[in-house]
Amino acid sequence: MKLTNTQLQNFVSRIKLKIENMPTYRDQVKNLIEDLEKYITTDTSTGIRVTRAIIAGSWKKGTILRATGENPIDIDLVLYVEGEKNLQDDLERLHDLIINYLKKIYPNKDIVRDTDAKGKTKSVKIKFIGTGLEIDIVPVVPMETPKEYVWQPQRGGAGDKYVTSVTKQLDFANGYRKQNASYTAVVRALKWWRNYKELDQLSSFTIELIVSYLETNKGLETNIEEGIIRFFKLVSDPSFPTINFLNAINNLPVPIPKIFVADPTNNENNAARKIDETNWDEIKEEADKAFEALNIAQSKNYEGDTIEEWKFVFGSSFNIKPEN
Repeated sequence: MKLTNTQLQNFVSRIKLKIENMPTYRDQVKNLIEDLEKYITTDTSTGIRVTRAIIAGSWKKGTILRATGENPIDIDLVLYVEGEKNLQDDLERLHDLIINYLKKIYPNKDIVRDTDAKGKTKSVKIKFIGTGLEIDIVPVVPMETPKEYVWQPQRGGAGDKYVTSVTKQLDFANGYRKQNASYTAVVRALKWWRNYKELDQLSSFTIELIVSYLETNKGLETNIEEGIIRFFKLVSDPSFPTINFLNAINNLPVPIPKIFVADPTNNENNAARKIDETNWDEIKEEADKAFEALNIAQSKNYEGDTIEEWKFVFGSSFNIKPEN
């Protein structure tokens, strides 16, 4: 039997971060921003300053999940930093400065570098033990042109930085949320599946972009169940397409990697760059199992049998009953 949007929203309500739990995390981020701005501004040994701070990622896009033992609340904090000539050419030094400031502000906190496969720093992570919050601080350097674009630390592959637009990425995601009220529910469910199956190389950003690609090329899908199923169908397809979007700057790379999911603001950036062939085979296999299970679920005559198939995909916590 098929599940209704109401039933699946009950499941999503259980796995998402509740609005009433957000103020504590928001206050911690606000205090961190204020302290960092103060330390950077008053440090006369450098000429840099924070000109803007943006909370990005799943928190801002409305697809953040509740914390679990293996997956804490993780918030991306983007710091726009200016003030020194050619600052974009020494992002490693910028990371060092951020770490030093954080150690002064929070001498007892766990502060670590989040690095890529080549040892390049992607972001600086600070962990708050009390709430379990983890904040990834990403310093970026604004560009004069294109407008709203920045140099950002490289997250894998060659080079130390790449060009993207944080604000345009957020606008892109927000556009799909406004078009389709089921968009965030589909993304949240798929992120939960990714975590349950421990497919760590499949980033939340890549999931969002695949769902967005389907919305653009296959039409808006307001039925949550069908939105989930068509994601699994596409990912398990032997001929997975090259994914990119209109209005992004620059051209796709040549040759195009086997798995390429372009940043919607710059065709040169591959959001799926961390996924190697072995990882992709595992992701495809799990997606194929999920696609088969959910199609079997639709053929069942009893709700209990249908739920068992959904639990195979999303784990024992899958529950479509209203919360008390």
